[in-house]
Amino acid sequence: MNPALRRMGVIALVLLAALMVQSTWVAFFHHEDYEGLANARTLIAEYEVPRGQILAGDTVIAESIPTDGGTYGYKRNYPEGDYFGNITGFKSINYGASNLEAYENSLLNGTSSLLAFDDFWATVLKENKTGGNVVTTVDPDLQKAAYDAIADADVKGGAVVIDPRTGRILAQASYPGWNPTEVSSNNGDTAKAAKEALDASGDMLDLTRQEFFPPGSTFKTIVSAAYIENGGKADDMVPAGNGYTAPDTNHEITNSSDQCPNAEYTLEEAFAKSCNTTFAKLCVEELTTEQITDMTEAFGFGEEYETPLATVASKTGDLSEEAFRAQACIGQQEVRETVLQNAIIAATIANGGDRMAPQIVAELTDSEGNTVQNFAEDNLGRAIDLDTAQELQILMEAVVDYGSGKTAQIDGYTVGGKTGTAEHSEDGENPDPDHGWFHGWAMDKDGEPAVAVCVFLDSYGEGASAKAAEISGDLMEQVLDGGEE
Repeated sequence: MNPALRRMGVIALVLLAALMVQSTWVAFFHHEDYEGLANARTLIAEYEVPRGQILAGDTVIAESIPTDGGTYGYKRNYPEGDYFGNITGFKSINYGASNLEAYENSLLNGTSSLLAFDDFWATVLKENKTGGNVVTTVDPDLQKAAYDAIADADVKGGAVVIDPRTGRILAQASYPGWNPTEVSSNNGDTAKAAKEALDASGDMLDLTRQEFFPPGSTFKTIVSAAYIENGGKADDMVPAGNGYTAPDTNHEITNSSDQCPNAEYTLEEAFAKSCNTTFAKLCVEELTTEQITDMTEAFGFGEEYETPLATVASKTGDLSEEAFRAQACIGQQEVRETVLQNAIIAATIANGGDRMAPQIVAELTDSEGNTVQNFAEDNLGRAIDLDTAQELQILMEAVVDYGSGKTAQIDGYTVGGKTGTAEHSEDGENPDPDHGWFHGWAMDKDGEPAVAVCVFLDSYGEGASAKAAEISGDLMEQVLDGGEE
């Protein structure tokens, strides 16, 4: 072989070996540096074009707006502030995304297959593709009214308003709220300070779906459903009295104000008066553990709803002992419910027993507003018979007509519901002020189910359930008045 060619071959082999060594060294010991560079370039590219909007009706609740220069062309903005943070979540360079910003990320950033037609033309025209939009089911005015009402009550809390016929969420307000704008800032220092403050306050926790609470007497709605499903009626005579001691315990269950002195009442009267003794006795003497748990599961206990926002599952806890059941059936012991779950129970009863899947996204569109995906209603099945639903409607109407929920009345409309006052304690000994609950529904002028609601007031104290009922009535009236326009 020619000596010059041989030397060239040796040099080539040495260079190839050096290249292989260098590549291996980078792959094993410096890959993070290169991955970081690639990720940074991807992130910069993502912020070169506007991310899609999130809307409540025609109201923009999340948007991208141009920056004043710098590395990134756009920044995320939330023009409605604290009202919708629990729904939109944040989109942060530093912390990723949460809530709808996370669940619908591919649509919002333009990479979804639903936007394939846009992707084709963007490639042809050599343009960056704008993200699509998420249109929620939320009524912006109703959302603000729910939020402001809880804020005016001066306690933490949550409210959910649902269309019983479709499961569409018309409002899902959690107070205190939070504004995602600063934690979504392109400025790292601003984002960090905002995130640390929110983590410390806990305000990013959605009290309607990410936490559950003892439901108090609103759980009597489920107990009544179990009793009626197993042959009972609204006009049945049931046991009452102002005191009841369950077997194997020395603890006497009493009523809130000695309002049930008679030995028995009709179920309707006991429900309207909210006789603790009646429902404790029913769960010990009339209903089995299986009948109670079957009913809770039929209404959705144990399910982690996705609207697509994830919801913790409500639970009954241990019902194995009679004393446990007696306490559980007045909404205490280990029973825990989310505000969303309690709204779904009311909606199901109003809807004749059909339980509709809750949903908060109405449609997805491209950047021009053309629909690329609609979300149809989803029937989760019949929770209770129609006859049972009608009997429960009688009970719930009585609560609002002459019982503990009179503050939820709406002139000219049929309204039903159930109040709830729940004792609770952080340390297990010294009770905090009572929680206040109301869940209910209203029919339209034609007697058709128009709206269902649940309002929860955390540690409100005296008058808690009456205040929750008042707020509920106002929110339902706002829906009904809107339907009349």
